Amino acid sequence: MRCVDFWSINQFLHLTRLYWPGALAFCPRKSQVEVIVSAFPEQKLPFWTAVVCVFLLAIGSGCNRSNPYLTATPSGFLGPTGAPVPSPDVTAQIAELERRARLLDENNRQLTTQLAQSQQQMQLFRERSELMQRQVQDVGNQLQQSRLANAQSSQQLRGLSDQVQSVQSNQSRKGGAKLTANTSNRVAGEPLRDLGYPVEDEGGVIRLRVPADQLFQPGSAQLTPSAASILDRIAESLRRSYPKQRIAIEGHTDNSTLYGGAFASNHQLAAAQSNAVLDHFTKRNQMPSSQLFTLAHGENYPLGDNQSPTSRASNRRIEFVIYSESF
Repeated sequence: MRCVDFWSINQFLHLTRLYWPGALAFCPRKSQVEVIVSAFPEQKLPFWTAVVCVFLLAIGSGCNRSNPYLTATPSGFLGPTGAPVPSPDVTAQIAELERRARLLDENNRQLTTQLAQSQQQMQLFRERSELMQRQVQDVGNQLQQSRLANAQSSQQLRGLSDQVQSVQSNQSRKGGAKLTANTSNRVAGEPLRDLGYPVEDEGGVIRLRVPADQLFQPGSAQLTPSAASILDRIAESLRRSYPKQRIAIEGHTDNSTLYGGAFASNHQLAAAQSNAVLDHFTKRNQMPSSQLFTLAHGENYPLGDNQSPTSRASNRRIEFVIYSESF
């Protein structure tokens, strides 16, 4: 049932004013009770008039409770559909909250993506670290093996060096014959000291060193004119003091490079010079060829460091090596 408002009450009273005793003055701004009291200031209403007034009061007082358009809400009145009508401030706050919610969702998605990428990078770094550790371990194992191999090589090299020194000091070869020093019949180098050249005693092996510059032209195997007298004196001393001992004629040079000439290397030059001395001893001095043999060492056994003319001159030499073994 539709609610009756004050305007309807006013119209009803106006139309029925002739039937009401007393003067009726209605003011829309007064309440329903004040309107009725002013209409009956001194008289009592009849029964039917009282019933009509109570009915109108009941309808007027229930209008505010049943009218959906007059129901108050925190943000205003309800609309025609029954939904609350928000105020502009509340609408702005809701929009701001929705914007912040969308922003938080976007940040959450970005953080999730970054976290996944970070986990992938950590996994990649972990794999690289494991690979580098394996490589370092492999390199360490190889280094350890290299050190062991180097130590074994050093031992072998020292053993070979000892063997070479022993062979050089105690034996010599010509053809397939092996010469071994006879320590029970050692030779002495005293008879050779009168020649005026250095003499060394190496455990029963005598070495007589003669400068090659006194015997040969520079860089050649051609004897100088004064070389004949020097070799004659040496041959006479050898025949007199060591008639039965094997004698080696060794050729030594410096490390100078040979340019042109008849020899391509210092080893060939040393071989040619030692052969020239052997020919002089066998042809001019009539020494037995079975007693003599030659060795060419070239620049392999220098006495000096080849850094100065004096040092290089000391390396150019002919050595006569007398062994205790007889021929």
